[in-house]
Amino acid sequence: MFNFSFTGKQLLIFIIISTFNIYNAQENNRVIKLSLEKGIEIVLQHNPEIISASKEIDASVGRILQAGRLQNSELSIEVNEIPNIYEFGNAGELDINFNQPIEFFGKRSNRIQSAEIQKRIAELNYERIKKLITAQFKKVYYNGLLSNQIVESIEANINLLNDFLAQVTDRYQTGTSTYLDVIRAKVEIARLKNELFDARKNFQQVIAQLKILLGNENGTEFILTDSLNYNFSEINKDSIIEFYSSQSNFLKIAELQVLQNKSSLTIAQKNALPDFNFGLSFQNRQSDLYRKSNQYLGLNIGISLPMFYSSGVRGDIIEAEANLSISEIRYQYIKTRIMQNIKTALNNFLFAEEQLRLFDSSLLRDIEDELRAGITAYQNNQIDLLNLFDIYRTYRATKVEYSRTIYNTLVALVELETAGEKWNTDLNNLLNDAD
Repeated sequence: MFNFSFTGKQLLIFIIISTFNIYNAQENNRVIKLSLEKGIEIVLQHNPEIISASKEIDASVGRILQAGRLQNSELSIEVNEIPNIYEFGNAGELDINFNQPIEFFGKRSNRIQSAEIQKRIAELNYERIKKLITAQFKKVYYNGLLSNQIVESIEANINLLNDFLAQVTDRYQTGTSTYLDVIRAKVEIARLKNELFDARKNFQQVIAQLKILLGNENGTEFILTDSLNYNFSEINKDSIIEFYSSQSNFLKIAELQVLQNKSSLTIAQKNALPDFNFGLSFQNRQSDLYRKSNQYLGLNIGISLPMFYSSGVRGDIIEAEANLSISEIRYQYIKTRIMQNIKTALNNFLFAEEQLRLFDSSLLRDIEDELRAGITAYQNNQIDLLNLFDIYRTYRATKVEYSRTIYNTLVALVELETAGEKWNTDLNNLLNDAD
């Protein structure tokens, strides 16, 4: 037997530490109810790609300010005819000069315009990345709903088979069934439990993906509060294609890059024009005879000589013209591909929706009727257990496929919503190079 004694101070410290440990344990094992809307909100706030894209907008604001920068003024002092190295005040000539370079009209405004287009491209890219990340999260969330529904379906089926096993056992004991039927029912339950193990493992893998997207710790668990369902709506194919193509940030970026290259061509052409130089000077001159100071005001106006259309300027113009042509060709190509992507995604969505209508209109009702009829037939000794299991497996497979069809329809809708934003790797690199 052990006796422990605590002072008041030690007891207080013990209680604080115990409370802290209990709180940490609760925090590490807490369960969060996660809706699709709440999950999207968290992802948009913490996803590193989205944060980086928002910082790129900030950087583009800085580039606008840089583009509007005026050339530095110059202030100089010139002293000549100093009689003694320590007697600057007796110098024969003292000039205080102020000089301001001035660009040819339009050069600065064109640079600002180009930088503002870059900012608009950064904003569109930010919206594009948000749509893609949101779509990625939706797919994972829908996959989680599907996995969880499959788990629940298998668990319900196991409970149903357990009840059925009890009935088969009773019939065996009364002599109306064979022991082989009992074994078959047990084997079917064991097979379902193996499926349940795989389904639970798949669900945990999906939850792990959600944790990565949300940036949560491993100790946090989620309860997905939404349900896997889909509401049908009337869709006009032509208007849908037009709508999503008009909403494509990717296509808008390609169009803006054409404008940016036009602005770059204008800048290259204006670089052939001269800049100006304006200067004022205060001049102090001393007479050798009377040593009297004579003060004057000087004015200086100059012009730069860029060697009109020299090889360097011509090279800049040729490069800008080529880049403009490339961007125009790329825009037309991207426009065609985006329209095709939307059409393909729309066809996939309509096919998935048609499959779902088939389940809702007949398959589910038919298989449920068939299962009830099969159970009744077995109870009346009209079919054997193997035939009943075949009906039961068909029923269970139909329910699972129905859930998968809902999932496929939801994912197809997400793919349609982002069809105007996605591109293959090579063309993405081309677009990035144009930036």
